Amino acid sequence: MLSSIYPTKLFFILPLPLFPSILQFSSLLHTLRLTNQQISQTKQAFSALLQSCSSNPNQLKQIHGLLLTSGLSIKNSLITQLLTSFIVLGDMSYARALFDELHKPRTFLWNTLIKGYVKNDLPIEASSIYRQMHHLGVRPDPFTFPFVIKACAELAELWAGSAVHTHVVKHGLEFVAMIRTELMVMYVKFGELGFADFLFRTMVEKDLVAWNALIAVCAQNGYGNKALALFRQMGAADTKPDAVTLVSALSACGQLGCSEIGEEILGIARLEGIHCNIIVDNARLDMHVKSGNIDMAAKLFEEMPKRNLISWSTMIVGYAINGESEKALSLFSRMQNEGLQPNHVTYLGVLSACSHGGLVSQGWRFFHQMSWSMDKDIKPRKEHCACMVDLLGRAGHLEEAYNLIKSMPIEPDAGIWGALLGACAIHQNVELGQHAADCLLELAPDVASYHVLMSNMYASAGRWDSVKKVRQKMRRKGVRKIAAYSSVELNGEFHLFYGGDRSHPQSDLIYQKLDDLFKQIGSLGYNPKTNSVFHDVELEEKEVTLRSHSEKLAIAFALINIGPESPIRVMKNLRACDDCHTFSKFVSEVSSREIIMRDKIRFHHFRNGVCSCNDYW
Repeated sequence: MLSSIYPTKLFFILPLPLFPSILQFSSLLHTLRLTNQQISQTKQAFSALLQSCSSNPNQLKQIHGLLLTSGLSIKNSLITQLLTSFIVLGDMSYARALFDELHKPRTFLWNTLIKGYVKNDLPIEASSIYRQMHHLGVRPDPFTFPFVIKACAELAELWAGSAVHTHVVKHGLEFVAMIRTELMVMYVKFGELGFADFLFRTMVEKDLVAWNALIAVCAQNGYGNKALALFRQMGAADTKPDAVTLVSALSACGQLGCSEIGEEILGIARLEGIHCNIIVDNARLDMHVKSGNIDMAAKLFEEMPKRNLISWSTMIVGYAINGESEKALSLFSRMQNEGLQPNHVTYLGVLSACSHGGLVSQGWRFFHQMSWSMDKDIKPRKEHCACMVDLLGRAGHLEEAYNLIKSMPIEPDAGIWGALLGACAIHQNVELGQHAADCLLELAPDVASYHVLMSNMYASAGRWDSVKKVRQKMRRKGVRKIAAYSSVELNGEFHLFYGGDRSHPQSDLIYQKLDDLFKQIGSLGYNPKTNSVFHDVELEEKEVTLRSHSEKLAIAFALINIGPESPIRVMKNLRACDDCHTFSKFVSEVSSREIIMRDKIRFHHFRNGVCSCNDYW
């Protein structure tokens, strides 16, 4: 027996690995009568045992059982260690059970459980624990609120976030830097930039962490202009950026399609001696991809001193959205030949390439590869299914797309039904489109784009009564259509145009330029595609509406202000209409200019009267 091999006194100084098993440790423990000193040493032994088993949930559960039967008065502190281990392993159910065993847990343990729920993507549970903590009168500390605020931000509930903000003030913690930073991040996610600005301006000390957090969250949530403005303010405040700042700034530049500004930022960073690691290199690659500089992106990719899976996936996605489907698939094969295993992001890029290129058989092959894979990270997710439905639908295989939805092992979400509805609108299959719309209205009744898709589908089929009903329903529900706009960057300033807009200082010149362009392209055979106007109005009125679409205004402005040595870059927040697509092809021919247009779905590169999408989009 183990106790006969090792004398009692020696037991407490021998390292735990000498014990063959937890069971033998348990057996020895129960044969001993322990003094207070030995209890302390036993606690240390338990602690060491927990550390050695921290990655094995089954062994941890055995230790828990041993603790429950040991009769020792040291359980609370050791259960705390167990609790932390299960949180790290992501087993929040067992962690919660351990927490519930504790008698009057300290604030630290409440914080630990809240943090665990947030880190394991369980914001509802995190906020519930905080409410329980508040109800029981447990006083929070500065480490409680950052993760509670994160949970509110993930839940996208402004009222809950505002309530927690009130608690922060009540406890006198509103000037704690890490709490204030999380509040700023939360308000940006809610679109409340004014609140975020106020909190930032009134910070006692704006450290690099606060600057980075605010710049990053603005870039991640579609406020690229705000992110770049903050970056400039940071420089004016003599706060030196680091690699984290650069990644966010480059991301903002990619979002806005202004890679020239991004390259200027990188140049300044190099002069200041900021180290550019592979994360920065990937952000730079992504920036050029999202700006439509696919040739530059390819050059940077080949010149990268190190490439990881993110680098390969970024380039594959870049080729896909820029209409280079075959290059995307070729790069995917090259990546596999070099021994890199794709992940779900890589496969999403490959399926997107197939969708943009109409490559149905190849798309099915890759989708089946994912389905049969033993790697859980590669199994098709909802976004892959939506991409596959989009691929089949765009190619006109509507029934096949619908059958895929019915056979999926996962519940279809709004993205999947939206892909089918979009395809039905393209091919004017009103019956199937109506079914997709009904499913969408249950899943996402307040999303304007789905109502608009449905309305456009009816309009294409000439069902104006149905169009009227959809629009009446939108008005009743308070669902508002997103206004279409296009933007052009000029000398670091972004010029925004809406349909029929006459607010720009150069409006007279812009509309005169448009008149000249329509005369030129009309002589080459351009005819307005009035089916792009989804309103029941006279033909002449449709033509007038088409002439002042935001893309056309942006292109005319760019032709006036941007020299012939540079391509024209237009960023559109929604999908470009058929008529603007045709207009852009003709203008690229008569002006001998390259026009690069990024819409919600992809890039269109117009050169000499031809688009890179080959009119398949």
